[in-house]
Amino acid sequence: MNEHNELNFNFTGDEASDYENLVSQILTRVSELSQAGFEQLITDLLIRMGYEVYKNAKRRLSSSAIQGIIIEDGPGYKPIYIQTRKLERGSIITSWSMQNFGDAVTRKAGRGLLVTNANFSKPAQDYAKEKHIILIDGNILARLMIVHNFCVNIKEVVEIKSIDPNAFKDYEI
Repeated sequence: MNEHNELNFNFTGDEASDYENLVSQILTRVSELSQAGFEQLITDLLIRMGYEVYKNAKRRLSSSAIQGIIIEDGPGYKPIYIQTRKLERGSIITSWSMQNFGDAVTRKAGRGLLVTNANFSKPAQDYAKEKHIILIDGNILARLMIVHNFCVNIKEVVEIKSIDPNAFKDYEI
């Protein structure tokens, strides 16, 4: 998984306002989902992003449970363990609340992916780096949904074309 470089947009004026409004609408709808609905949304988004996701067959017994696995490379040697947490909007996940998941990821000698609709405290972000856990907060989640056309409609597409000066070199005989 990358560091979300494709999520940096340079909108101005009305475009920026429209984009932030869409992000807010997505976060509102996500906050209305049940935990099970949120888990399914994340699984489907990861699949849309091109990952193979294997859901954990065991029923979650605690917030530390691993809910699924992404196999990052073809032969399946680099698993990423997934956990989702749907919280009240505006909530903050602390490093303390991530410790059980971090310990589970460490025991399996893998990496983790924690996805939430909330935010992460600075200590939680530091802890995640230390434990090889990728964090996706609500803002990044909404932006990923937009970038991957997931749960959004495309209203307009504009193509602006220009000549490719190198394309004609093959025809200069």
